Amino acid sequence: MYLFFISINLCIAYFGLYFLFPYFFENKIRKLTSKSFYSISAIIILSLIGYHISAIIPNFELSNRFLHAFGGGFMGFFVCFLVAKDSLVKISKFKFLLFSAMIVLTLGIGNEIMEFTLQNTTSMIFSTHINDTWLDLISNTVGVLVGALCFTPFIQKH
Repeated sequence: MYLFFISINLCIAYFGLYFLFPYFFENKIRKLTSKSFYSISAIIILSLIGYHISAIIPNFELSNRFLHAFGGGFMGFFVCFLVAKDSLVKISKFKFLLFSAMIVLTLGIGNEIMEFTLQNTTSMIFSTHINDTWLDLISNTVGVLVGALCFTPFIQKH
């Protein structure tokens, strides 16, 4: 259920960022196009693949690291890439890299705050040891770096 919630949040983030990117860089608001529905489908499919890979990793700690690197950092950067491509925002590779990294790392911090809140208000357990949150944030950062290497070269100033 938690992973489903993360996938839904990635889709919601897509729509929010779709309007934020052009507004922030061009002071314009773009209308959604049919590309957005393909992008949402790609986000959901890639999320499910990542969650499946995470589930088949036998070591819980390694699975959790993969989940945060892929599901948090990489997928967040992928969402930013799709937004930049779909909205046709005029943005340099450097600005895209910096803005996207800040957004994704902020979302990762928000996820850790949410995990902390849920663990302290429900019977759900997210952190099994004191370093878990720090390892999650490092994993998110690794995912951002991998995503940056994969997607930033394909950003073109329109």
